[in-house]
Amino acid sequence: MTNLADGVLYCQHYSAYNDPFEFWTDIYEGVPDALREPERFAAALRAWGMEGCSPQDEDVIAYFNECKDYQPPFQEMRNEVRIACFGSQRENLLMWSHYADGLRGFCIVFDEDLITKAEPEGYVLDVAYIDAPPTLDSFVYAIARDQDWYHQMAVEETETRIQHLGKTDEMSWIPLYEQAGAEALRQMKEIWQLVFAAKPAEWKYEGERRLLVQSPQSDTKPILRPYPRGAIKELILGERMEEHYRVQILTLMKKHYPGVPVKTARRAKGIYTLIID
Repeated sequence: MTNLADGVLYCQHYSAYNDPFEFWTDIYEGVPDALREPERFAAALRAWGMEGCSPQDEDVIAYFNECKDYQPPFQEMRNEVRIACFGSQRENLLMWSHYADGLRGFCIVFDEDLITKAEPEGYVLDVAYIDAPPTLDSFVYAIARDQDWYHQMAVEETETRIQHLGKTDEMSWIPLYEQAGAEALRQMKEIWQLVFAAKPAEWKYEGERRLLVQSPQSDTKPILRPYPRGAIKELILGERMEEHYRVQILTLMKKHYPGVPVKTARRAKGIYTLIID
């Protein structure tokens, strides 16, 4: 209730979560060796769009040496990030049982756009629920990032040549550049998700979305991030909430969030579902 009154989100270091497999991943780094790591080498070539090239090719050697400096320090970044977790379904029975004390607690419905704008360096993403810990490659990410940039520049330069030089014969290249850039961006997002938001499939019922924020601290302590008061769309109280607690919540909402609807989650008769009204 204190965080609600103060208008802050509680953002934790991943080590504090109850899932022992949180961030349980293998992350490869560095330029892959074609002989010792043929699968990594092939994946890097695919990300470049040059599958099948020889590892002795001078262009391959030069490009890979260039891209090694683009690799993000994922391990370091994971230690610096703090995470606020959200459910995506307000009627989820298990969420009300596990995180709202069996309908004795409450649920805050946020406006995601306003939460994101309040944290300009933050990043919101869905959790991937998978059957085994992922293996990630920061070098493949580096190549995908470079390809995304390259094809964006290619589109801009081609459009400029068409506009100023009238080279309309180059127009057919734009969709190809856009397609290649979109694939690079898709690969980057997939890797980013697996780095910061991968959990065992057993947690799928949560439908979790995460807000990642950078911490200015060098430890693993949680941080509190403020959000605009208008970011709360509604508050839902569990029907089993104790009356004195309900009165405190309603008083708090009237003081800090006037006009925000306050609803109640109730058990429906004759069916395992919730009615929110």
